[in-house]
Amino acid sequence: MGRTWLSVVGVLVIGAYGLSRGQAQSSPASPLPPPKFHHIHINSADPDKALEWYAQYWPKGKKTTFAGFPAFTDNEGFYLLYTKVGKQAPGAFSRNGERSVPQSAFWTFGSTFQGPNLDAVLERFSKLDPKSFELVTLYGGPEGKQTATHSLALPIGGQLLRGSAIKERLQPGQQAPPASGGLDFAYVVDPDGMLVEVTSGNKEGFREHTHFWSERPLCAANWHVEHLGATFPTNNNAFNEGITFKDGKWDPCDVPVGEVTFPTYVQKGQLRIPAGNARIADAGWLWYPRQCRSGRCGPGNDQPLVRSKGQVVDHIGLSYPDLDQVIAHLRATKVPIAKGPYKFGDTRAILIEDPDGLTFELIEVK
Repeated sequence: MGRTWLSVVGVLVIGAYGLSRGQAQSSPASPLPPPKFHHIHINSADPDKALEWYAQYWPKGKKTTFAGFPAFTDNEGFYLLYTKVGKQAPGAFSRNGERSVPQSAFWTFGSTFQGPNLDAVLERFSKLDPKSFELVTLYGGPEGKQTATHSLALPIGGQLLRGSAIKERLQPGQQAPPASGGLDFAYVVDPDGMLVEVTSGNKEGFREHTHFWSERPLCAANWHVEHLGATFPTNNNAFNEGITFKDGKWDPCDVPVGEVTFPTYVQKGQLRIPAGNARIADAGWLWYPRQCRSGRCGPGNDQPLVRSKGQVVDHIGLSYPDLDQVIAHLRATKVPIAKGPYKFGDTRAILIEDPDGLTFELIEVK
């Protein structure tokens, strides 16, 4: 779920994703240096409204511009960039539908607030516009029958657990008390419909974690390490127990989806098995299985992930010191460049697409 779920969802390593979305199997190439997480680019009907919302959400940041785009920055080199569009872009999070509609590979952007729980930040949110900062309902317990607005208010809500594991921890007929420790998390929805996860932790960070959906989460994480220079934590992944790890990669990386887990905002439980995670600079990235399968989202909704271009979250921006090195690596590994190089402010950039259809803008920052 959040940043500190690295203790729960761990080891992933370099590997190739495969051939979906037009990507080719890789050939040997020099590894890329780790990139920096530069921006999330959003299609917004009202950028000024969005910027004002983030100024309240994260008072340490500021409204600015970057490369000619309205922007919000955490003052540490990360930006939310905005393109003004004529009407609400597709892909906004639906509270009733419990997902973005339509669903791209992008899931949620997350911040961490220092402390053992979210009491202080939720108290601050409660004094802001209640409609703009309304929390998303969470479901917990072994079958998702309990509700709350943050995880520590749910039975055993400080941990991500399989429904069967929660049942094992409860005596027959026992009603578990709310969690007294662990990770506290909650969700809000920004004015454009991007889902924002709020977590507790040991330090504060505006862009501490970004989460995604994937048709094959372990393969997705492998692909991003090989082709974008992401890195992996070294701790074990409890959700991936029994999955083969060998020769520096998950092999096979295309494995069956496991049972549902709680807490989550999905009443039927969230599919978190298998879970692929990596890091971009000091931000955690995590991939979970596409949720709309086996009729979970209703008749006719078991649809593949859509491409992100034109959605609320249009693309993700990463920066590298030498774009020529990146281009050479992509060509050597037969990853298509969709556009560029092109001028981006006072530098240059290219666009590529990952195997799940999420667009990345790769920028040169000396």
